[in-house]
Amino acid sequence: MSSKSAPKKSGGSWSLTLRMSVFVSVAITAIVLGVSAMMYSELVDQLREKDEAALRNDLQIQRDVLEILAVRSHPLNQWQVEWREYQEAYRRFGWQLLAPDRSVRDASANAAIFSSALASLRTGTGNAAFRHIDDSQAGRPRALLVYDLAVDTPGAEAIEVHGPALGPQGTVLRGVLDISDSRRLLEAYRTKLAGVIGLAILLSAGVGFMLTRRGLAPVRAIAAEIGRINAEKLHQRIADDAWPAELRVLAENFDTMLARLEQSFEQLTRFSSDIAHEFRSPVNNLVAAASVTLARARTPLEYQQTLEVVVEEGSRLSRMVASMLFLARADNAEQHVHLEQVALAGEFQKLIEFYEIAADEQGVTLEARAEGQIMADPLLLRRALSNLLTNALRYTPRGGTIRLRGTATADAVIIAVSDTGAGIDARHLPHLFDRFYRADAARSSTDSTGLGLAVVRSIAELHGGSAGVTSSPGQGSTFTLRFPHTPRPRPTPTPSH
Repeated sequence: MSSKSAPKKSGGSWSLTLRMSVFVSVAITAIVLGVSAMMYSELVDQLREKDEAALRNDLQIQRDVLEILAVRSHPLNQWQVEWREYQEAYRRFGWQLLAPDRSVRDASANAAIFSSALASLRTGTGNAAFRHIDDSQAGRPRALLVYDLAVDTPGAEAIEVHGPALGPQGTVLRGVLDISDSRRLLEAYRTKLAGVIGLAILLSAGVGFMLTRRGLAPVRAIAAEIGRINAEKLHQRIADDAWPAELRVLAENFDTMLARLEQSFEQLTRFSSDIAHEFRSPVNNLVAAASVTLARARTPLEYQQTLEVVVEEGSRLSRMVASMLFLARADNAEQHVHLEQVALAGEFQKLIEFYEIAADEQGVTLEARAEGQIMADPLLLRRALSNLLTNALRYTPRGGTIRLRGTATADAVIIAVSDTGAGIDARHLPHLFDRFYRADAARSSTDSTGLGLAVVRSIAELHGGSAGVTSSPGQGSTFTLRFPHTPRPRPTPTPSH
């Protein structure tokens, strides 16, 4: 059955340096654009207000002059002359004087410059609002600002400057101001502003890249440190170096992972060495027995003895392989535990009957006392207790006693297997449930695989419980199994006996 690998996500191809550089550049660009827009808008408002104020002030001055001259009964030609002389040198400003019938009574000397633009307006609307006109003169674009102002002449109604329209008797003073300089100033400002923004974008990208690369230097350093660690250097640690606060947690967690890996590798190495050592003895015994038997012709009795050795060592290997297979499957969680209500008294009685003959031969007394029930897998429970009883019989001297006790607490059932043997030195207690561990290798029997107690602990943990041991030299040992009333089993295979 073929399997297809999942497609890689393209989004993860960007380096962190590039991503952060882009983010910094975008952020700085947004800030520069925002500030530039505010400055440009402020400049536009200031130029507009300045131009409008200039046009309004010029018109008001001319209106005041006109009204004063009219009050003094100056001839029209006189104030026209004075007005023209006043405005002659001012080329940006022009005006028209519109009669009440909206005919042009007079105009400034430079009014012809603005005639084409003024002709496009509705004659004498009297609207006091400012109007912008885009015009061109001799092929050059030009911007104009137009404003109408009422003139209060004798015999005519006074008209509000902001009125919607002049009355039929009103006179209008229309002013035009060339604001092309302001437009050119804005265009020049926009051009320079665009250059500044472009330069800011380039500088922000470059500076952002350099700062980001410098800021991420510890990340590259920690990656280099991690890259130098291999299976032979699992003892090294990286959290001892001076890392930034953001990376210190990563370094500490990585060191914790290294410690677990180192421990696992050590256990695996020790386990492999133990396997090789444990397998070597029965295999050597098989080879030696077969070699000696084949060296010359043997009697049927000698062949029978050789076959007995082969069967004994083969059985030992079979038990060892079965225990290792059970432990491996328990670790990998391949199958569920089959929980049932088990009566402890009945289970203890079966074990006593099974081991009674072996105990009598060794001169050991078996005692059992239990109450209540336990939620457990019957086969696994029986295997764990059998391993503990076998271990107790192995180290209990003649005349000793082995006791099985089962008591219920508020949250669990405690099973204890006690013996009156020689006891175990305290330095061995933390390692008794390790695989292939023997407290006294010289006193270990040949049929021991060194996996019995490891299987016991694994069975207890499969039920969500635990295994422990207490011992005093010269007073015996007590192995305890704790099974919670509501176990949370993890998957395990059903072992073969």
